[in-house]
Amino acid sequence: MPRSVKAPLWVQGLRTQLRSTVGPAFRVGEQRGKAKLDLRYSDGSRGTAVLPLEWLPAQAGAIEKLVERIAQQLALGRTLKQALQSITGVTPQAPAPINSGDGGPLLQVWEAFGRYKVARTGQIKPETWATVYAQTGKRLHAVASQAPDAKTLLTLAGDAWEPGMRRRQTVLQHLSAMCRWAVENELLPADRWTPPPSLKPYVGERITRRADGIPLTDEQILGLIEGLPKDEAGKRWLFAVQLMAAYGLRPVELLHLKVEPDGDVWCLYEKRSGGGTTKKRQLHALPSKWAEEWQLAKRLADGEPLPPFGGGVAEAARRYLMRHKVWQDLAATGVTCYGFRHGYALRAHQTYAIQVRVAAALMGHSPETHHRCYGRWTDAETIKAALEAGERYRNLTQAKESA
Repeated sequence: MPRSVKAPLWVQGLRTQLRSTVGPAFRVGEQRGKAKLDLRYSDGSRGTAVLPLEWLPAQAGAIEKLVERIAQQLALGRTLKQALQSITGVTPQAPAPINSGDGGPLLQVWEAFGRYKVARTGQIKPETWATVYAQTGKRLHAVASQAPDAKTLLTLAGDAWEPGMRRRQTVLQHLSAMCRWAVENELLPADRWTPPPSLKPYVGERITRRADGIPLTDEQILGLIEGLPKDEAGKRWLFAVQLMAAYGLRPVELLHLKVEPDGDVWCLYEKRSGGGTTKKRQLHALPSKWAEEWQLAKRLADGEPLPPFGGGVAEAARRYLMRHKVWQDLAATGVTCYGFRHGYALRAHQTYAIQVRVAAALMGHSPETHHRCYGRWTDAETIKAALEAGERYRNLTQAKESA
């Protein structure tokens, strides 16, 4: 069965997936609105069968599963007809139309979108889909049955959070990407499901701007560590706090840590933004004694468990820490879970006099981002200390030249 050059993207994807799972001998196409299987045997002969499934984009997953089951039956020695008859009774029925009002088709599209992103392209890691994207999937389940089009879906999905919130923005970005992909692959009609060019009206803006990030001092970090409960949950969160504080991690980076055989700790997280994509980086603790005293590399290598991060790492950390007085006092001053990362940046400059370019590399972002986020901490006291250090350096070099 020759493959049409103009086959829709969903057909191309289905055929590619079947080649990887059951091999090139199994080809699928369309016959009178139904899916048709064309099978080439090892002796060169062929067999065909019309499958009890509509040749529709929404049925791609069901077609794939049925062909895989037929391949399993053939491997047991059954004929194509016997294989099809043995499993026809459990063949999935065609899903309801998109406008059926039960939300099922949209959820099927979401699952197909996930398979495409994780299994077919590798653009999203399985753990990222299971954690970060899971919140979007949960919100989609809540509103799918009420959404007749993309704009309504985005409006309903965003209502769970205040305008301008990061979580609201992330969920709407995920759903917009799903709709765009589904339209491109003819899984959803373009006239109703093409997402708007800008999400800004749906994300909204905060009425009051969030205060600048506040760094946690060494004393505050050590006080928090001392004040956390000593039960099992407390031990897990203690480990998370120590990692964020020592290595200056973004909360989400706790999910992407690896220890190499030589003992070096790496962060494999890649953050995609308008400024580009950050690459994996080797982590260096500041101060180094924290990593040594807390045995962070060894505990990571040994697989010491971190806490569950339902709802996202930063949100889970906020929920847990806010239960305890030692954090409540810090939060009252405006500190967030990013305070560990901000504290790392402050130590890098004020305690270790590390250049911006090096500090940015340690933290996994560009020097421009570093200047934008942390340049405000160059206060009068820091400037004075830097000038005094410069004078000492000048006097030292002049003394060496005159000697």
